[in-house]
Amino acid sequence: MIFKIILYLIAIGICTLFALYMSASVGWVFVYMLVCAPIFSFGVTLFLKLTKKVSVHAEISSGMLYKGESSTLRIIAENKSIYPVPAVKIKLFSPKSLSSSEGSTSCVMSIPPRSRSEIRVNYTARVWGICRIGVEFAFMHDFMGFFRFSVPCFDNVHEIKVFPNIPEIPADAPLLRSAVERVKFYDDIEETKESENNSDFGGMPGYTHREYVVGDPVRRINWKLSSKRDKYMVRLDDEIETVRQVIVLDPYGGNDIFENERAVEGMLASALGLLKSGFESTLYCRFKGSFECFEISEPADVSALQTRLAEYSFIAYDDRAIQRCERIPLEMLSESGSGKGIMLYTPFFDKELDAEIAQALSDGITTVVISSDQLSSGSAYQVWRLNEDHSAELIG
Repeated sequence: MIFKIILYLIAIGICTLFALYMSASVGWVFVYMLVCAPIFSFGVTLFLKLTKKVSVHAEISSGMLYKGESSTLRIIAENKSIYPVPAVKIKLFSPKSLSSSEGSTSCVMSIPPRSRSEIRVNYTARVWGICRIGVEFAFMHDFMGFFRFSVPCFDNVHEIKVFPNIPEIPADAPLLRSAVERVKFYDDIEETKESENNSDFGGMPGYTHREYVVGDPVRRINWKLSSKRDKYMVRLDDEIETVRQVIVLDPYGGNDIFENERAVEGMLASALGLLKSGFESTLYCRFKGSFECFEISEPADVSALQTRLAEYSFIAYDDRAIQRCERIPLEMLSESGSGKGIMLYTPFFDKELDAEIAQALSDGITTVVISSDQLSSGSAYQVWRLNEDHSAELIG
């Protein structure tokens, strides 16, 4: 701005010298034109501002994306006046989870009288989550570039929801093998407890069984008996309650969006991996201030949760003091009676979380922590480091 004023004053000085020493008639005309130019420029721009003849609005082609897919942002600037608009400068939102084809967060548009101008920016989804794209603010400059006024923006901010991936992890992955063994262990305990009060046709404690057929609920499989007979056997007692693997997603996130994403995708990968191994699971995720429960009994349930998690967002590290909440739903686990042992996915393992894990342990709930953050074992039963390829290694 100062540089422009200096150049403007130099131009007036040159014209003045031209009028004094070379041609007065021509030189003074240029001096008067330069002196009046800012007044005219300011007047036209102020008129456009007060009459609201110039406006900007934005549209997107898609609000739901898988990673790698693209959405187009159309920015349309309209001029309804008889005067041209020299320059409308637009500042765009720059979400970290999307990459822009333009590689810039700003653009400039010139609009002829009674017409509109349009630019398009393609965004490609890089990271899971909710992000905002559109016009952060817009303003128009006068012809001289000395003054600027804000431009009304309509529908300028849009949300894009990016689905997390569901990574494929091998059925013999150490984390899954460990989870399967825990589920079988709890299932055996449940069977023994129920067997004390039930009799089969021979008068011996136990359940009535038959061989598994396609369509039977996975939760009815008696894993202990199946392993002995080398074929799947299904319980017929409707009263039996099957132990399911409980998985919890910590609502607190860190500053690294990739570590946050890894926790979400790792949780989905475990749910699908357990299901392929024949085990159902129950997942707890916090949405809009409270934990919600998701029963995973078939692949469609994992896909439905994937869709729902496109709307999920962690509580940011800087907002923890404002949005304090429980990180393990102990009350819900106690009420459901399913909280013998849980898998806790977290991108932010700190002393506060460790204190809740200790409280869970005092309530009879053991916790296995899976995190991409810097880890310490603390009160957890096991601690696993979640790698970038969604494999996990036991560290404590």
